[in-house]
Amino acid sequence: MKAVIPKSPRRVPKRKQIGLREKPEQASAWDRLPFVGRDHSKHHSSWDVPLSGGYFAGIDVGKLVFRMYLKYVRDEQGNPLALISTHLTGMLHSLENRNPVTKEEKDSVSGQRVGFFSELSTWVEASACRLGSSLDAIPHRSFMQSANEALQRDDASLMAAIEVAARKKKAEASQ
Repeated sequence: MKAVIPKSPRRVPKRKQIGLREKPEQASAWDRLPFVGRDHSKHHSSWDVPLSGGYFAGIDVGKLVFRMYLKYVRDEQGNPLALISTHLTGMLHSLENRNPVTKEEKDSVSGQRVGFFSELSTWVEASACRLGSSLDAIPHRSFMQSANEALQRDDASLMAAIEVAARKKKAEASQ
């Protein structure tokens, strides 16, 4: 039996979907994801999720969106055009820029955020525990020292260092 999708207090144009949908007609794997598109947004969004169901439903939806993203990451491994980190950044940007109007919408987007980051934390913890043994050999002080060194650099000095390295490489190639 299908779950009943509650109506949003916002007027939904006839061409707009109320729930998430599959999009097999889209060309790229990213655009085929149910939470990518413009079914629930004026513009193309990487968090095109309905703002309905309230806080607790939002938590479940946020977790499920993260799992769909993880499945995309696994399905697209080895694809240089998958743009994994770019799409994750786009998702977070789109989620942050949702404009809820009603209390239900505000609660929903808040729950979606909590669910997404809760699931993200679970997966980060699992990967750190199972795959992070190389981190054990690095003292905490080294991370702090590297971070402090990075804080002292600026973009101009980085670009200058890149240019010096490029000139050196070009000089070696011409010899």
